[in-house]
Amino acid sequence: MSLYGNKLFTSRLSLAKVTEENLQTIISWSTSEIACGSYLTPEKYSIEQMRMQVKSGVFWSDKEKMFFVETKEDERPIGTAHFWQPTGGTDTIFMALKVAIPEERGKGYGTEIQKFLIMHIFDRISTVKSIEMYTDINNYAQQRCLTKLGFELVESLMYDDQQEKRTGHLYKLTTKQYHSHPIYHFHYE
Repeated sequence: MSLYGNKLFTSRLSLAKVTEENLQTIISWSTSEIACGSYLTPEKYSIEQMRMQVKSGVFWSDKEKMFFVETKEDERPIGTAHFWQPTGGTDTIFMALKVAIPEERGKGYGTEIQKFLIMHIFDRISTVKSIEMYTDINNYAQQRCLTKLGFELVESLMYDDQQEKRTGHLYKLTTKQYHSHPIYHFHYE
């Protein structure tokens, strides 16, 4: 994993700061049920809202980052990744991702994105004590991924996904689990 300016590189992917040039793609994904898949509710971003948030730095601060994800080989856009620290001084970060191109799902990109974002967060934000992620109760692929990455199931609950109630699971990875899990220490790029 390497971070150069506003980009994070993994072995196969480039995660870059969202820019004006990415907005049309992100907007189209945010309104597409195909891009969101069965386990995410479309965000339905507006171009004005996104432009304002990008220009004001909402998606690129000490507390929040949103990445536009492309393959390194041919710079093909495949999705987004986002992490944020809720207001109120919490030491927890929440993470979410979307592999928006159905043909690109099941290739390990989601695991790769999450693994390297987790490494980035724990290695660079010293105040973080845990990372949490919600997943739909039927999203077995994501549940396997989170378990592989050392997360523990905290609870099953109802949660809001774009004002839509979903039944799902909350998973958590603590700094202690991160530092002791071999996947973060013995990795090959």
